[in-house]
Amino acid sequence: MFIECVEGSQDELLQRIKEIPGVAYAYKLDKTYNLVVKIESDSVEKFTLAIAQIRKSGNLLNTDTMVGFKS
Repeated sequence: MFIECVEGSQDELLQRIKEIPGVAYAYKLDKTYNLVVKIESDSVEKFTLAIAQIRKSGNLLNTDTMVGFKS
C-alpha cells in the first residue's frame, strides 16, 4: 500500500500504522507517496480490516493498494 499524507504528518502516521495488526512493515518514501506499507494476512477479512484501519488513521490524501497472492 502506498500512502500520500498531509505534509508534516509522516512520522506520526507511520507510528500509528506500525501498531495495526497485520502490518509487516512501514517505511517513509521520498517521492509522490510518503509511506509504503506491507500488510500480511491469512484471510481476506483481516487484510481488509487492516486497510480500513489505515485509511481511518487520518491525515491521508491518497492511497494506492496492490494485492498479491501466494500460489
